[in-house]
Amino acid sequence: MSVGIIFEEAGLLKKHDRFKLVKKVGKEGDVIPKHNHPEALVVFTCVKGEVKVFLNDEEIHIVEPGKVLHFDGDNYINAEFLKDGEVFVTLINK
Repeated sequence: MSVGIIFEEAGLLKKHDRFKLVKKVGKEGDVIPKHNHPEALVVFTCVKGEVKVFLNDEEIHIVEPGKVLHFDGDNYINAEFLKDGEVFVTLINK
């Protein structure tokens, strides 16, 4: 009996009472529209490619493999894939 689960597909991977894990896959030029997650703390982890993240339309972060962006989900995020890539977004309930 296995105790671990491997997730490979994009989309909502795991929904738990304390967190959600989402995988997003994008091609160069793809965008993640402006939105927020007021119920959560957000951990944005790039595992492939490069993503330009805008927080509240003012603060800009370039996130690439080896970098993790954390912010309060009350803030608004939108993003653009600068290179083909994959990100994992962990939403931790407040």
